[in-house]
Amino acid sequence: MIILTLFSLPALHAKKITFPVHGLLVATKEPVSLDVDWDEKWFFETETTKYHHGIARIAALLSEISYIPAEKNTESNELIQSYRLMGFKDEDIYWNYTLDYTSPTEGNNQAAYSFASKDVQTAKGTKKLVLVVLRGTPLSANEWISNINVSDNTHKDVLVHEGFYRTVETIQKELLYYLIKNKISPDEAVFLLTGHSRGGALANILGAKLDDEGVITGKKLFVYTFASPNVSQEEKTSSPKYNFIWNIVSAEDIVPSVPPNRNKWKWKKFGQTRVLVNYWNTDQKTFLNDYLPRMNGYYEKLLLREYAPFKNGPFIHIQVARILTTLYKSVDNYYNNFFNLRSMAESIFWKIFPEYDEEEFPDILPDSKESKKIPFILRLIQKNVDSNIEGGFEYAMKAFLDMHACESYLSWMLALEEKEVYSTMGSSQISFDGSYDCAVYDDDGNLLARILDGSIELYSLKVPVAGMPYPDKSVLGFPGNQNLTVVIYKDSLIPTIISYQIEHYDAKGELTGSSKKQNMYPRTRHAIRFTAGSDTLEEDSLVLEKLAKKDTESLRRQFGLMQDKKFRIQPEFSYSTERILSLGFRLGCQDIYGGILADFYTYKTAEATGFTTEIGQQHCLYGRIMFDSALLSHFLWTDDQDQRNKFSFVPAGRFSLVIKPRHRIQAFVTMMFDARIKDFNDAAFTSDLRRKTFSHIKLGENLGLYPSMQFGIRF
Repeated sequence: MIILTLFSLPALHAKKITFPVHGLLVATKEPVSLDVDWDEKWFFETETTKYHHGIARIAALLSEISYIPAEKNTESNELIQSYRLMGFKDEDIYWNYTLDYTSPTEGNNQAAYSFASKDVQTAKGTKKLVLVVLRGTPLSANEWISNINVSDNTHKDVLVHEGFYRTVETIQKELLYYLIKNKISPDEAVFLLTGHSRGGALANILGAKLDDEGVITGKKLFVYTFASPNVSQEEKTSSPKYNFIWNIVSAEDIVPSVPPNRNKWKWKKFGQTRVLVNYWNTDQKTFLNDYLPRMNGYYEKLLLREYAPFKNGPFIHIQVARILTTLYKSVDNYYNNFFNLRSMAESIFWKIFPEYDEEEFPDILPDSKESKKIPFILRLIQKNVDSNIEGGFEYAMKAFLDMHACESYLSWMLALEEKEVYSTMGSSQISFDGSYDCAVYDDDGNLLARILDGSIELYSLKVPVAGMPYPDKSVLGFPGNQNLTVVIYKDSLIPTIISYQIEHYDAKGELTGSSKKQNMYPRTRHAIRFTAGSDTLEEDSLVLEKLAKKDTESLRRQFGLMQDKKFRIQPEFSYSTERILSLGFRLGCQDIYGGILADFYTYKTAEATGFTTEIGQQHCLYGRIMFDSALLSHFLWTDDQDQRNKFSFVPAGRFSLVIKPRHRIQAFVTMMFDARIKDFNDAAFTSDLRRKTFSHIKLGENLGLYPSMQFGIRF
């Protein structure tokens, strides 16, 4: 009883306050009333380096409300009202939401903010509590441009994000002026610094900067950030001295992962990071049946609809980092690359966002007419997605909005307790090189992903598997909370080398390690099977099982790994050493195909045309090297002085070596053998029609083979 009472004491101090909540994406005209616990004594009974869920909830609430301009009708403004409800007096509240982006000294590097202070009676006497609430990025191109200002001044690599740091310098001066004006001694006060997105980045740097400079020690600073981007490349970011900074992120959110921390880009945040639960890092049934419905209890009040999770953990933002750091290997490339990302992003922001006017803060309700205006290219994408996944485009748009919305973070924080809302479980990804067929399925035999000829079928992907095709490989992502089965197959006569590499990621999606490239050797009628997910969280090798013919064929039929039976229509172009140009198409599959070609004889001056039909079969020798064998029928019409409109029929056989550089494309070299039958098709072999490059092969008195070579391409 005594122990239970001691643990309950902090909760007994707290009181429920009904806050009027509005924000950037809140879909109601009037504020939403939410009950949240509040007790100013938390800040004097808790060490800054120990996480406090009550403080985190209040910080999330203030970060949400900070998006409403504080200078628009101060009597009814939700931020001012919330300060009053928490016991702050009007004379102790200061805000700056009037920003002049034309300022020659600050320019776009500004942010709206508010300060509030109050006396709190503690066991050590009267102390001051100071709140510093920093607004995230509004509907303003100016502050978005500051977000991408990594190093506008020098275009060189820097240790701290320039746009954020310059903004923090201004806010710090204002904060110190506020303390002096209100006669607040940092030694006799504690501080809460908070913000979402851009506001979180500013709070992160400001907290570290105040402690570094000795202005306010970390023991007096409670810093709680939400969805903060990365801010610094300094090695000291992970130092324990910054453990008073708590960064709360969603693994599905792209924003906390930029600028990236991959390859030569080494961006991080100061302090500790906690990751919200998602479909990949906690028990899936608990997430769907308990956590998500409770979260939606708040989200539906704020946005009038359910939250739309991606359900693929950090997979998307990991691919964004992979692509960005490949295309832009350094800050210099970011500014000076042919595809200048910095300039392109700025021009896009000016087109998306109008010039921001605080007095005309726009409503962005989901059913507004403006939200229904979709650019032409997005309409094409929408049609394609919706034709394969009903309602898929609309869900994707909601998910991209929800992943970063402050309303999402607030709903998670209010809905779940500390022991429920965070997870430390990571995930893994496997990249495969080469030409192969692959299926991923669960314990119930449900197909979750399919790869044919080394290319991911995007519309086959189902949660919890994620996938991304690249020019040189395909990447599959696996959750850490379950194992899934993977089958790799290749219909090659010689065992084909399929290379793979396993990458390990922590809960927030940062790369923690990767294996060396390793090989597996599938071949015709013998697939390879393994498990991935829980097994690959830390392991650098796969446990490979070679399947027998019967099991292989059963799995191929079950999951559609029938690349050799896939029907295709492929245009074809070829030219032979006998100067015959052939144009046409092939249709069928590897097992059996047919084709028809128009033939144009270009040697010397004879006029002749014809067409060819064929039937054949293709076999995979190794990897993307194929072998074709086919029977052909040439039909030829010649027109010369001696024989008018002479018709000839020439049977033939051809054997081709084919290279498939990428999926449908096939480059081939062919050895053709045309059969000359005496007194039957002599007209097709005159010296005016074709150049004799190779000697003929005599098979009898009336029969011979005339070899030639062809070079061509199919696509």
